[in-house]
Amino acid sequence: MLSWRTPTSRAWRGLRGFLSVQVELHERAALLDRPWEEELLHWADDGRKLHGRLVPPPGRSRSTTSSGWCPGMVRNRGASPRTGSGSPA
Repeated sequence: MLSWRTPTSRAWRGLRGFLSVQVELHERAALLDRPWEEELLHWADDGRKLHGRLVPPPGRSRSTTSSGWCPGMVRNRGASPRTGSGSPA
């Protein structure tokens, strides 16, 4: 006998995955709309260093998405550690 639980649970899992991607995209768009927040101190998911230079004001806890992404990760992706630019010195 075929159970209805398997297709239903598979559908719910797919919907949850879709919605989590939508939340991530919304959080990224919100951060890109507020570029000054990149200056607030935060740890990004790149695991390399602390990003930003300003202490965040009280009540502001995040400059990253819930998964740890920040706009600085995109800008620094091809950067050379010595020069900070994409081309070698």
